[in-house]
Amino acid sequence: MPESETREVRVQYMRPVQLQEESRKLPLIFLPLATLEWHGPHMVLGVDAINAEITARELARRVGGVVLPTLYLGTERERSTDVLESLGFDKDTYIVGMDHPTIKGLYQSFYFPEEVFAITLRFYIDQCIKHGYKYVYIVNGHGAINHNEVINRLCIEFTNETDGVKVDFAISFPKDLVEKGSIAHAGMEETSLMMYFNREWVDLNQLPPKDSKLKYADFAIVDSGGFSGNPGPDHSVPAAYDPRLVSSSEMGERLFEQTIADLQAHITRTFGIKEE
Repeated sequence: MPESETREVRVQYMRPVQLQEESRKLPLIFLPLATLEWHGPHMVLGVDAINAEITARELARRVGGVVLPTLYLGTERERSTDVLESLGFDKDTYIVGMDHPTIKGLYQSFYFPEEVFAITLRFYIDQCIKHGYKYVYIVNGHGAINHNEVINRLCIEFTNETDGVKVDFAISFPKDLVEKGSIAHAGMEETSLMMYFNREWVDLNQLPPKDSKLKYADFAIVDSGGFSGNPGPDHSVPAAYDPRLVSSSEMGERLFEQTIADLQAHITRTFGIKEE
């Protein structure tokens, strides 16, 4: 687990004078966000938002600025025919995000329509600007394409239409994995991160025995190939990416530290912040 802050950075635990002091030092505010979503039977439901929150707090500790309470909000869309077939479903199946028919009886993710997500996020950003913040950085833990397009559009709009303000975002994963599109859902990366953050958030015993296949359709655990049309054997997670076989807190720590290094560089470059 990352070390705790040497100073309080969470807005909800700070007095007004403390916020003013931090803003004078650096008018930067972080907004961690992601939806509550199924992440296999072996992990807690807040995986995406937890990752975003811990990442935001560590960034504020290292760079400066303060962190808003995590916004548990996100959007998803229906799966395309290509993705459905790659996951092992009939192309006419209607599935939104990771809510596969096999797991709907256990849990249904908190997905909001794009317009609801967009207008809520718009007002959050607007409030940050009204409070005098010049830099607004959204730490996003959810990887859906339409979700990220909404965030990106709002960042571009506010940056270009608000004098003296810059708004930007990043997904809370290492830059190279994001650019390659190689992050699994509820797979080895996210499982490893949760192991690193808090081992009690993961229970691999909830998954079937290691010698059985983790079929995408059955568990909604999907490696990147499953999303991109290069599925594993029998539309299941390949052994090299199977969280039962390869996940570890050590992997989680490496992923987290690389994420922090990448996002710290991105923040200082984008906002023109000079590192001490």
